[in-house]
Amino acid sequence: MTGVFERAGRIRSAVAGLAAVSGLGLAAFTVLNRPFVAVGVYAVALAGAVGLQATAEVPVFDERDEAISRDAANWTLAIFGWASAGVFPALTVAWGLGIFEWPLWSVAIALFVAVLYLTYGALAFALGRKRSA
Repeated sequence: MTGVFERAGRIRSAVAGLAAVSGLGLAAFTVLNRPFVAVGVYAVALAGAVGLQATAEVPVFDERDEAISRDAANWTLAIFGWASAGVFPALTVAWGLGIFEWPLWSVAIALFVAVLYLTYGALAFALGRKRSA
């Protein structure tokens, strides 16, 4: 590897940029009703991010990066969990009072959040049993 991608910091920046392009491209082209372009941009950008990491001649991520990622995941789950704990019951009350209707997209989000937390609960249970054994 020569030039710009000889340093781990630059590789990390490129990987982050490609990850952002993949997610934003998927969202933008989905909204623009271009599903195949959306998935194409997503796949190419993620393949580039994986390829950069796989071909790097230096370690790209270290224990500090793993700790930051773990903390960010914990905070993300906590923030969305607390937001969901307030938003979904409030919307359900509003629906019961006849001042809100559940559009299809909100039902999908509600189901996704439920599956997310069921997955979290199942993994927490399984990992807890494994570690206590």
